[in-house]
Amino acid sequence: MLEKKKMTWIQLLDEPRLLFGNNRQCADPKVGLTSHGPALLDVAAGETQTIRAGAIGTYGALSHLREFLTKLSYAIPVQGSNQSAQAWKMDFPGLSANGPLAFDVFLDESVVEPISEAEEQESLKDSDRKAKIESSVKLYEQKFEDLVTSSASLPGVIFLPLSKQLVKMCRDPALKTDRIIFERRTMAKTQTYAPVFNFHHALKVVSYKHLLACQVLLPSTMSFARGNQEPATVAWNFATAVYYKGTGIPWKLAELKETTCLVGISFYEEMGEEGSRMRASMAHVYVRSSDSQIIRGRPFVWEDRSREPTLTGTQARELLHDVVDLFRRQKRELPVRVVIHKTSAFTDDEISGFNEASKGVELLDYVHIRAHDNSRFFHAGNDYPPVRGTLIGEKSPYVLYTVGYVPCLGTYQGMGSPAPLVLDVARNDTSPRQIGDDVMSLTKMDWNSTDFCQSQPVTTSVSRKVGQILAEMRARNTEPPQPYRYFM
Repeated sequence: MLEKKKMTWIQLLDEPRLLFGNNRQCADPKVGLTSHGPALLDVAAGETQTIRAGAIGTYGALSHLREFLTKLSYAIPVQGSNQSAQAWKMDFPGLSANGPLAFDVFLDESVVEPISEAEEQESLKDSDRKAKIESSVKLYEQKFEDLVTSSASLPGVIFLPLSKQLVKMCRDPALKTDRIIFERRTMAKTQTYAPVFNFHHALKVVSYKHLLACQVLLPSTMSFARGNQEPATVAWNFATAVYYKGTGIPWKLAELKETTCLVGISFYEEMGEEGSRMRASMAHVYVRSSDSQIIRGRPFVWEDRSREPTLTGTQARELLHDVVDLFRRQKRELPVRVVIHKTSAFTDDEISGFNEASKGVELLDYVHIRAHDNSRFFHAGNDYPPVRGTLIGEKSPYVLYTVGYVPCLGTYQGMGSPAPLVLDVARNDTSPRQIGDDVMSLTKMDWNSTDFCQSQPVTTSVSRKVGQILAEMRARNTEPPQPYRYFM
């Protein structure tokens, strides 16, 4: 229990609002989409949108995909009767331009590239599982080439439904997952060469080289048999992800200024035949327009592997210079405020470099975000966790509960005590409340999910996920596209 002390400073942040069709606001993504439609659509005037999609897969997987899309055109009810759990869930209304969501997905058969049974068997003939994976990626590379060459116009998104045979032959039997992992890797464990580390990530690279956004679909997803997700949740998450990848914006932030540039920086290890090196991976969000774009930092040697990787002053300056320059070119003005979220502590060299790159920017906030594993707080007299948005601290570091009891839902989504985030502020030209508001808002901006919120802001979660994709061998020596939709 939290004792009352003079040094303790506690405040409750407001639940951030999201912007949907006709500039209507709502705190819950599912409620907002159902009531007002996606952002930028004038639903009141009858405006709708159709996402044109193509596909690559075996005949069986393509048939499975078509069945899946057909089921999504109908309403899918939430399962169970637990009232507390139901507060977080909502019936999926069906994908239809004439329905509440005001959009649908059209699979254009002219941009469907089939994989024959003989082609799949040839790619899976090797007895070595890892050789099967590499051969399968090469097959998809060829199919992407064939599709791009033969198509008069490319679709907004490419579906990649995986066959049951591919998953069965290539999944790691030591892992309890259908995801195809070539090799598990961390920064502490390296090897000099591997052509593929994650089949999903490799396909993302193959796809973005053709400036195509892709959606990889496991058989369990298309069968609505995801063990940790019920069918309505699968449908919601698929619909919003495909809408964004098809160049739509499901929702935007309602309350952050358009002149603010929010930046997330993380590191990933680039593997290659010549050894290992590090690059900085960055995601930044223009809050009002909701453009989410990626900038890859220049390579640098990670010499001391016993410590977290850091940037030199020069590397920090160059990285943030690229961000500010991109903002200036796209917005035709400098940002008034730049916020940097980082998953490791800021060094003096990094701070100096970031400061130099942001000359002319009025307000700068540098925040190291990490999970708090050691302490938990509870309401006095009961076992309820703190309210989401509880900010604790008289000075940095601050503790922020991004998950917890949500008053507008009347419940807490979780089984155990939630772990708060620690916000270690290296520089702040704005208030602690503003810094906390930024983090709270960005926990609602993961378009891969329609959950009420996530525990991490997208500035840290996105940059980490993008880094995993850019770590693939096929991403080397290729300038990646900047829009995040190619990586999601």
